[in-house]
Amino acid sequence: MAVNGIIGIKLGMTQVFVDDGTLVGCTVLQAGPCVVVQRRTKQNDGYEAAQLGLVEFVKPRRVNKAMTGHFKKASVAPMKVLQEVRIEESKDETKSRRPRAGGELQDR
Repeated sequence: MAVNGIIGIKLGMTQVFVDDGTLVGCTVLQAGPCVVVQRRTKQNDGYEAAQLGLVEFVKPRRVNKAMTGHFKKASVAPMKVLQEVRIEESKDETKSRRPRAGGELQDR
């Protein structure tokens, strides 16, 4: 199973010198920790994907009722950033693991 993508928040900017002495601007990111909030399956949704959430504190009053129920069903805390990432099955895997809601991995 291959997942392409990264979820993070921008912390700021910095500068780095490269080997030839030039100065290059760089973006500083905080990537992760992320948990699986929902799993999209081919049987139910027509495609394979996982909805990932960036673990970050959110005040409960900032989350609407629909999203509160969504997070409660997955047994995870409310999050600001949610992103759906497609999952591609690779041919060379002998034993695969699939993500479950709540961030755990389960053997197939």
